[in-house]
Amino acid sequence: MKGKLPPLCAKYGRELNGQTSGVDQILEDYAALDRIAVALASEEQNNVVLTGPAGCGKTTTVRKLAALIEEGRYRRLAGRRVVELNIDLINQDRKKRDLRFKHILDEAEYYNIIIYVDEAHRLSENSGPSNLLNTLKPYITSGGLSMLISTTSEEFRLYIARDRAMERRFQSVELKEPDHGRLLEILERVARVRYPRTDITKEAIAETARLAALCAPERSEPARSLELLHYEVSAAQINLPPEEYAEKITEEDARRAATLKMDGYRERD
Repeated sequence: MKGKLPPLCAKYGRELNGQTSGVDQILEDYAALDRIAVALASEEQNNVVLTGPAGCGKTTTVRKLAALIEEGRYRRLAGRRVVELNIDLINQDRKKRDLRFKHILDEAEYYNIIIYVDEAHRLSENSGPSNLLNTLKPYITSGGLSMLISTTSEEFRLYIARDRAMERRFQSVELKEPDHGRLLEILERVARVRYPRTDITKEAIAETARLAALCAPERSEPARSLELLHYEVSAAQINLPPEEYAEKITEEDARRAATLKMDGYRERD
């Protein structure tokens, strides 16, 4: 995995191998990771779609997969690099977009790179023959390219699975929101790793999970509780010098931060 990425993958994407920042702060779903790895190593149906609600950890799961490949957990995938493509960059200059995407896929196939696209429904943003999904289709159906995409279950059905040939080539791995017990474990682990100098009490963690559902009921876990947790720490430290840290976060701190955050939502609405 050493060395530079090939030029187009480097220009229009970023390598996820070695990008461990933030990955180990989430409690891993190794069953899902193993299913993804087995699919990518398959001789035939070697493309994977991660589905699930926004905020359930799809991109984090892909980053963790890249880290485990680099650590040697999946020997069959040894040496494979995972590159996340930036669709906004690819979409610049629409006249050259489809050809640009084709050249990126050619490069990825030649160098045996695993391509990852988040919000994959965007591949079919344009109706008609000129969209990235149609450019991708022959690579997927030929089996020469391994690809990871993520989107919500509904968007996958609406924009990708309607093409039966494409649907058959993707193995689906559904990620679900953590249950309450696992959510608390995730929050406690993040609190320890991200804020080692601050004592975030168990009561504060539990209150964070409860209040996050009130602050952002439309969002999914663990994203909404993690967002509130980071907001609490920031609120507790806002009047401290940059070199100082909050010593303790209590359930009262969680309530104050949630009130401040919800007031912001009300003003925005």
